Formats: sequence, structure tokens, C-alpha cells
Amino acid sequence: MPSHYAINGRFGAQRVTGVQRVAHALLRALDAQERLPGQWQLLAPPGIEWPPLARIALASRGFPPGGGHAWEQWAVAEAAARGARVLNIAGSGPWLGGPQVSWLHDAAVFDHPQAYRPAFVAWYRALFRRRASRGDLLLVPSRFAQQRLALALGVPESRLLVLPHGADHLDAVEPDASALQLLGLADADFWLCIASANPTKNLQRLLAAHARLPAAGRPRLVLAGGANPRVFAPSSAAPAGSGVMHVAAPGDALLKALLRQARALVLPSLVEGFGLPAVEARRAACAVVAARAGALPEVCGPRAEYVDPLDVDDICRGLQATLAPGHLAWLRGEGPEGAAARCWGDVAHDLLRLLADWEASR
Repeated sequence: MPSHYAINGRFGAQRVTGVQRVAHALLRALDAQERLPGQWQLLAPPGIEWPPLARIALASRGFPPGGGHAWEQWAVAEAAARGARVLNIAGSGPWLGGPQVSWLHDAAVFDHPQAYRPAFVAWYRALFRRRASRGDLLLVPSRFAQQRLALALGVPESRLLVLPHGADHLDAVEPDASALQLLGLADADFWLCIASANPTKNLQRLLAAHARLPAAGRPRLVLAGGANPRVFAPSSAAPAGSGVMHVAAPGDALLKALLRQARALVLPSLVEGFGLPAVEARRAACAVVAARAGALPEVCGPRAEYVDPLDVDDICRGLQATLAPGHLAWLRGEGPEGAAARCWGDVAHDLLRLLADWEASR
């Protein structure tokens, strides 16, 4: 087995969305393992504040500057060329270098290319195919992602190993009640949608469904997330109407406060490779209204209100279902179960086992 492992830390220079949140959680869980095989480094751009690490050494690389695509293609590829086993845990990774470990979070660039900028689609399609052809250890977070990526890459499903995300990354976070107060949501009744401005998140139909409900007594709809015009295609979503609030890129403390306060989390996505907000919600005893699409049924299990993401009337029905106190109590349940009960320590342990098996088979 290699004696040197390097985690691609480009995600530390990026705005935190689902993939980056996953990468940060896995980094902390790996660092908390009692035994790590060999020497481990976090290869990172300079100027980033990382949490204290006990077992993983921080190795800052300042060239090329910026910590973006060029940095990754040079600094991370150089580490791979020098013999380090590179772990790409946030989607992107270097083109050059020998076999690496690559966590591919979904097949959206193949299944929904219209949702992204053409250059983004072309790069990631080529990179994913390159990873399959050079013998990377390919990991995916769900059976759904495994099936879709196997089809897109033309490889057997067994070539992609399922490593589901954890759910306990917000457990130690103290909810920011003061931020809710500033937003005017401290005592408010609202539905919450956590999503970037990606056309696959289906916000246009969600807004239309919310607008169809009678305004009198209707809970607000809070949309939490940002936009990245360099990645996503322009959205055709209609302007938000009355009773809709946007919260751009909430931090962990505000995110947990929103989940604790919300009537329900609404995920009407056309596709999800996993659906991290769903397990975050269940962990916080928040009800979930989810699309019957992608990996969401696999991740949410039976305790969710499912809707047809293509049917505005059905999304409206799903929202209305949470207005019934008895049904809402059932959706909130007795506590986390299924995917929501999985801890990041389990994910790190499983990753090390898969890594050892892969190295032994080479």
C-alpha cells in the first residue's frame, strides 16, 4: 500500500454548498480516526482557515495562486506524480497523475446537461471518463448515482462502490436564534427549501405551487442557497411572489436554526445524487417533503411526503399535507432513522476499508 495519502483540499477555497459540506465533514471524520494507514496530508491552497487537525498534516501549496482550477491541475497533480495517493472527495480533481480515489456525487452532467454551462459539462464528462479509464477507486453516495454513472461511463455497476454520506455534521452546532430574529423568522411558520440556483432543483414549480395556496394563513417559503453563474445555466424561474424569502448561503448555525424552526423541508428536485438536506432535516426532527425522483426515495425512506416533481398540483398537495397536525407529527417521527442515523465516523471507517481492499487488489 502507498505510504503517503493526500486529500485534495480545493474545496476549502470554494463557497460551501452540499458537496463542500460533505468534504469538510469527511475530513474531520478521517482526522478523528484512531489509526490512519501511512502518512496523511491535506493539500490546500494558502490563506484558508481549517479546523485544527490532529492526524492529518496541513500542506499548503501557493502555486498556482488562487486555489482554483489551475491550482488543482498543477499542485494536486504534482502530488500524485510524486507518488501520493490522492483523494478527490469534492467532485473535481486533477487530470494527470496515476490512479486516485474519486468520489463522484452524481451523474447530472450526463443526465441534465442543460442545467450547466457548456464548458462545465464538457470538462466534467471528460474528467469522469478519464477517472474510469485510468483505474481510479470510484465512489458514489447512492445506488441511484451508481446506476446512472455506470450507464453514462459504460462500466459495470460494480466498478462504482456505494459510500453514503453521513448525517451528524450539524450535531455539535449551536442554532443561531439571533439570526432567525434578524430575519424575522423567530416565531414564523415557514417551509424551507435548501438549494442552489440550479435548474435541476425545480424552484420554478415550487414557487408556482406555493403561489397556488390561499394567501390567508399560508406559511412562508424560505429559499436558502446561493447562485453560481459560472457553473449553472441561467434559471427560468419566475420572480418570487409574496410570502417568499431568500436567504443566501446560510452558515451551519443559521442552517440548523432554520431546520429546527421550519414546518418542513421541501426538496422538489428533478434529480439528486444523494440529497444531503433531507438527512440534515431528519436529524433535526424536521419533516420532509421530497420529490419521488433521483436518490431521494432511497435516502428519505418511508417517513417523507413524496410528490411528483413535474406536477405543480402535486407539489401543492404535498405542502398542504404538512398543514395537518397529525400527519406533520408522523413525518417528524421519533428521531433519525435510516440514512439520517449514519455518522461520519462510519463513513470514514468504510472509506478506509474500501481503500485497503482496493490497494490489496492492485
